[in-house]
Amino acid sequence: MLARLLRYAALILLATASAAHAQQAPLKIVVGFSPGGGVDTLARLLAQHLGTPLGRTVLVENRPGAGGTIAADTVRRAAPDGNTVLLADTSLLVAPYIYPDLPYRLERDFVPVAMVGEAGLALAVAAANPARDLPQLIAQARQAPGRLTYATVGMGSMHHLGGELFKTMSATDLVHVPYKGGSPAVQALAGDQVSVAISSLPAVMPLAASGRIRILAVLSAQRFAGLPDVPTVAETLPGFETTPSLFLLAPAGTPPAALAALQQALPGVLADATLRQTFVAQGSEVRYQPADALAQWLPTQQKRWGDLIARTQLDFRQ
Repeated sequence: MLARLLRYAALILLATASAAHAQQAPLKIVVGFSPGGGVDTLARLLAQHLGTPLGRTVLVENRPGAGGTIAADTVRRAAPDGNTVLLADTSLLVAPYIYPDLPYRLERDFVPVAMVGEAGLALAVAAANPARDLPQLIAQARQAPGRLTYATVGMGSMHHLGGELFKTMSATDLVHVPYKGGSPAVQALAGDQVSVAISSLPAVMPLAASGRIRILAVLSAQRFAGLPDVPTVAETLPGFETTPSLFLLAPAGTPPAALAALQQALPGVLADATLRQTFVAQGSEVRYQPADALAQWLPTQQKRWGDLIARTQLDFRQ
């Protein structure tokens, strides 16, 4: 009897020690983009601010490639213990249409943690372009269907889908020119090699400040806090919005209790004035939504972009 009680006591001590170790284990935020990029920078900012309220180390791990799907699969295969989360953007919702043989399904293999922000996109023209605003550019495009080109970071990106949505809603015919990255795309615009660029705000703002290009509009639903005088596309085309939102996902099967501390810390962290100012400096804005709101948002956005892809008959095999 005594031996059995001692064995039970040992098991309880072992379980307690394992739980304490799990609580002290680092929180790993996995991102699907290279170090130094926009999502990576914001992930490291979050990690920096989360460490103190969580009372644990927060690390960022980069698993770049295939539109964030490599990182997603990494998190899918992680232990569902609350120690690994994925910081993804809206491009992950488009990925199933580009890579039909993905080894995971978002609705089956992940649980929502929270939405944390959105990254701004802009529509810009070269300084020499006579269009001073978006209505003038639309008129210009309608007068020369198929003549104007627009540059983006690549096929299937949110920049590309934003361009296709713009074409649909403005009844214009612009030709997509994909580049391998935001810098080559905006440099091509500055060199007058393309008519328009749809790019991240950090990529276009320095060239706009130097007068080499002109930002006509931002693609978000509201004006960007860092460029309050620049209108939205929606002010010309009501209902238009293309914004790569940033959100956290955890592996399916993660107990709510394992995520509770992170979810409780996020609203306060995201309300921090310094963090919010840094987001804006990076061309992004804080947009917090709790897990239940994110759970409703994910399938509606995936359907929204899937419908656009079907309607415009986009072929990503190019």
